[in-house]
Amino acid sequence: MNITVQSTNRGAASNSVGFYLIPKLPPGIYEVSASVMGYVRAFKKVTLKPGESSELSFQLAQTAIETQEVVVQGSKKHVHTDAGTSVHVLDKQDIKMIPGVAQQDLLHALQIVPGIVSTSDVSSRFYVRGGSGDQNLFLLDGMKVYYPFHALGIYSVFNANLVDNVEVYTGAFPPGFGGRLSSVVNIVTRDGRSDRFSTRTNINFLSAEAEAEGPAFENSSWLLDIRKSLFSQTLSHIVGQHLPVSFYDGIFKLSAQPGGMQKFDLTVLSSGDNLISTSAAEPDYHWRNNGFSISGSHLPTDRVFVQWILYGSIYSAERNAKSAIDITSASTSVKHFGLRTTATVYAGPKDMYYFGFEFGEPWLSYRFFNRMAIPMDLGSSFIEFSGWVRYQAQIERLQLDVGLHAELGPLLEGGGVTRELQPRINLCLELNGGWKAKASYGRFTQRMLTVGNEDEVMSIFEGWIRVPVNLPSEQADHIVAGFSGNAGPSIFVSSEAYYKSYGSLVVYNWDKTNVTEPDYIQGTADSYGIEAMARSSYSYVDFYAAYSLSWAQINNRRLTYYPRYDRRHHLNLMAVARPFKNFSATLRWEFGSGFPFSQSVGYIMRPSLDDALPGRFEFGSATP
Repeated sequence: MNITVQSTNRGAASNSVGFYLIPKLPPGIYEVSASVMGYVRAFKKVTLKPGESSELSFQLAQTAIETQEVVVQGSKKHVHTDAGTSVHVLDKQDIKMIPGVAQQDLLHALQIVPGIVSTSDVSSRFYVRGGSGDQNLFLLDGMKVYYPFHALGIYSVFNANLVDNVEVYTGAFPPGFGGRLSSVVNIVTRDGRSDRFSTRTNINFLSAEAEAEGPAFENSSWLLDIRKSLFSQTLSHIVGQHLPVSFYDGIFKLSAQPGGMQKFDLTVLSSGDNLISTSAAEPDYHWRNNGFSISGSHLPTDRVFVQWILYGSIYSAERNAKSAIDITSASTSVKHFGLRTTATVYAGPKDMYYFGFEFGEPWLSYRFFNRMAIPMDLGSSFIEFSGWVRYQAQIERLQLDVGLHAELGPLLEGGGVTRELQPRINLCLELNGGWKAKASYGRFTQRMLTVGNEDEVMSIFEGWIRVPVNLPSEQADHIVAGFSGNAGPSIFVSSEAYYKSYGSLVVYNWDKTNVTEPDYIQGTADSYGIEAMARSSYSYVDFYAAYSLSWAQINNRRLTYYPRYDRRHHLNLMAVARPFKNFSATLRWEFGSGFPFSQSVGYIMRPSLDDALPGRFEFGSATP
């Protein structure tokens, strides 16, 4: 929400929970307006007396938006609201405009962002700037989601109808985000209606959805949404083979604002998938996600904003081999509970300090059978304790955003200072004509990873494990530079170049010859590329284009290779037409160059000595 003091150049933007601050206004009578796209602008008058502060709360009513207003406000939002690199903010209007297969999907929509690559047209799984899939952090109202997928990754557990906005950091993310090397997807759900009770239902070619919302008590609201798959034949047509999978998900949210200075939220997520095969020779699979977050925020003083989040996440997956010959039973689980607290100090209109810490303890379990049919249990846990400090200021034309993120848990366990004390720097220089030059740097570490085969188009089962104790945490350094600005009255363009250096990466030990040697060793990797994006609005049509040129390679001591998700060229084009009120049509086209593959260079014919003794050697068969 944008807050503006009329007849002045003063104003502010509210944060994710609706708080804002406009400091150092001289005494007097002012008219203040609040506006956001899709709602009626509201005005209030306020009288400021010397030495006093005043609180203004706004509640905006929804309204239909004229086509021209959408063009102006939608363009302005992407041009002027952010000075950082590698960050993209999508609201619910943006998500609704991006077409999906059978039903709208949030993670499918995010794949139009430059730097994000999927290895399949039908999968919502993605890889960011040369990083693997387990290097992406998914947050839903503060809770960590370890398996955000439905139907083997074709759809996500995040219902697009419930999303208020989503922040996507594809690199060099600021202090406060840690534990992953590649990206952060921070999803904020909308509050329920506080004015009246309402319901909504939706049935598509894949699932059915029921939603209800309304006021709970004074200054509060609740929201409940449930989805259930109905037509498994749709999935079979999408993937081109029989897929006996069913899924469900549900989200409940309770929001309360007992006073103007306080706000509390409770969010509960539950989702599950089942893949049940009718054949005894084919395994069954089960996935479960359960999580919650309880958050509170308030203003203890007129210049300090405090927010805390208590969260929990429980993920489990099971593979039942039944009578399958070449597949064994396995299971994995993650239990993660934690507390996160942040404080923002408003020292001036463009001078802010951020402080925070996060404490949690992930419990990981991975049970399977090895090649000798011996049951194995890779259970582990570790302390996840981090703290950070961040400073934002504007010095003439230079916007400064610098900070330090410290992974205190591994540091207390004897980790290296240079590895666990991670600087985060972001600079933005305002040039002539509204153009901006940007540069950023950040160091990141990760202490857990998945065991799976990312060469598969749709990875069915992945187990979470801790980085082996004999290896250091995975580490990556991000360097990003770029520019953005208006190339015309209604054309916004941006371009970024990035380089990611993985100083430490856990890779499989291809040279292992006996059981005494480790399964994993320390490797390195690097990725680099150039990204460009353009947005334009003409009359009743909006255009969007994004292009990425990228390289990624992994060094496994004796072997340097390109990972499965390394895509050289990636182009997204999209047009949204609004010929008349309450109607829109979207056309999207995507092009991607081929992925790496291992070419067969020859065959070795060797004899098969079946039943060699007693009797003569038999060379009747050969195995390539």
